[in-house]
Amino acid sequence: MLGIDLGSNTLRAVKMSENLEKLEEYEFVIGAARNLTQSGMIGKEAIERLKNALKELGKKHDLSQAKAVATAAFRKASNTNLIFNELEEEFDIRFILISPQTEAKLSVLGMKSGLLALNLHKEFGFCDLGGASCELSFRKNFLSFDFGIISFYEKFKYQKKGKCLKTLPHFKTKDKKLQIQTLIKDEKLRSLAFKAFEEVKDIKRALKAQRIKRVVLNSGVPTTLGAFKLGLAYKNYDAKKVNGMRIFTWDFLKFALRLWYMREDEAEFWVGKMRKNYLIGGALLLFALFDKEELIIIDEGLREGVCVALYGA
Repeated sequence: MLGIDLGSNTLRAVKMSENLEKLEEYEFVIGAARNLTQSGMIGKEAIERLKNALKELGKKHDLSQAKAVATAAFRKASNTNLIFNELEEEFDIRFILISPQTEAKLSVLGMKSGLLALNLHKEFGFCDLGGASCELSFRKNFLSFDFGIISFYEKFKYQKKGKCLKTLPHFKTKDKKLQIQTLIKDEKLRSLAFKAFEEVKDIKRALKAQRIKRVVLNSGVPTTLGAFKLGLAYKNYDAKKVNGMRIFTWDFLKFALRLWYMREDEAEFWVGKMRKNYLIGGALLLFALFDKEELIIIDEGLREGVCVALYGA
């Protein structure tokens, strides 16, 4: 079957067999959450990118048979029903708007399938940082928080860019806010980094309360960071190489700094078109959120989860 995850930034699809073997996978940048806070609606450009993505998928697959779900941006937008009616009429595809708890449960199913494929059987928490929401799951607790990489970055995108930091100093301290104060000379980026600590305070409290020691990360920020560390350009992304990678809190700050001073054409090569700024925001959020937890990247998520749920695995 074809499982589709229409998220706040991307549309991700996977073709899976009944024994849950991945046959084909796709990703399209949609940017549904862009300007959503200001307008309350999914923008025309995002709708056009969404339709173009479905056209591409429709060339190879019967979209009427797809299991398609939509998440946070579409839960918030006032024009969601209108969009879904248009898509059903034009592409014969039916999107189901799922709740935050259902999103978290399905994402965990997908991530667990990835862990099993790697023969990893330890107890993990699961964190799925999307464009407009963030889900944290542990055991039977499925929590959703009202922030994401797009919604967070867009609160501050109109600030002016500060002075350029040409080199990354070698500096170590356990105080992360001191790291920010010392390493980040650009005023806008430093402000964004400090704002990240405010944004994650509730989920960080939940993370500590549940005493989660190991966390699986599966969304665009950690997977792109993993690929970047491996020297993989955006067009050469390989989930098999990224799956199971261990990363550290410090990696997120270094990634944000590298991207911030990267030329737009260089950033497009490494992380894809229209993704640079949101990945910076997301990296700062994850840097603020995690401390000593063991972090592992798993590419599988919601799109795989809808297939796993259908086949009853």
